[in-house]
Amino acid sequence: MSVQPEDRTTIDMFSTTRPGRPRSNPYDRTQQSRLNKRSQRLRDKHAGLHRLEVKLPADVVAALDEAGEELGMSRAEVITKALEQWLHL
Repeated sequence: MSVQPEDRTTIDMFSTTRPGRPRSNPYDRTQQSRLNKRSQRLRDKHAGLHRLEVKLPADVVAALDEAGEELGMSRAEVITKALEQWLHL
């Protein structure tokens, strides 16, 4: 019988006990990151969000961050609001 990385029931059957804090998650860090990212993409998809990458000059990003601080919003929220106003949505 072999151990599959995604198998939660047999993951510890073949490992030796080690001193220290017990593992709270049977997956290693790379698998955890992959699963978390997949969950995030699915949440965004169900919320109707699309990923978009834009390269901006540093002074524009600094201005966005300042505006976000003043308004109590994240950088993405500031960009979304600005685009909504500009596009009259």
